[in-house]
Amino acid sequence: MSPSVTSNSPTAAAAAQLWLLDGNLIDTAKLVALTAELGPSERKRYDSFVRAQRAREFVLGRALLRHAVRQLFDIENASIQITERQANAPLLALTPPYLAAAFHFSLSHSHGWIACVTSITCRVAVDIEERNHPRDIDAIGAASLDEQTLKWLSQLPQPQRLAAFYRVWGCQEALYKLAHNREPGDLGDDACNCRIIEHERLAICLCSTAELETLEVIKLANI
Repeated sequence: MSPSVTSNSPTAAAAAQLWLLDGNLIDTAKLVALTAELGPSERKRYDSFVRAQRAREFVLGRALLRHAVRQLFDIENASIQITERQANAPLLALTPPYLAAAFHFSLSHSHGWIACVTSITCRVAVDIEERNHPRDIDAIGAASLDEQTLKWLSQLPQPQRLAAFYRVWGCQEALYKLAHNREPGDLGDDACNCRIIEHERLAICLCSTAELETLEVIKLANI
């Protein structure tokens, strides 16, 4: 596994950056301000959410993406345009346009937590799951995992089973994103490298189309 560095802000040109935000710490006033920054297509999607928690995570995900882009490229929000796409990751346009040419990102959320992985090296994808939230892993597994994997999980001792389930499920979700979330004209790369990122609350899987020599994990309390 390639080395990683944990910090509170980007310190170097790492092959990828993993931005983590505990959105449960964001107060109402800040959330209202971040909602006001949404573009037209983002606002349209935001208005379609029925559940307040899902709408909140949507706003924080787009805000975290904007924060990451601002920090990495030293540009303002006015130079960042996010366009929502049906059943796909949002499309990102930057000014000047060349900045977005080799920029890749992926978003994930789980019970208030938000993750955004960014890279100018290769395509990337991330999945996070809040481990402390009760789940019926048998039902989820039956609906999403193949028979061989389910059999393997069932044979594990109970203390190991939950952690193994999150590793398998998270990597499956990240791999799906890696395969399907492409930029227009991107011919893609079928190669994939996946790793588990240690965290006190989250099960995190990060996949990429090339081996990442460096990964910077950036933990935020606010944006």
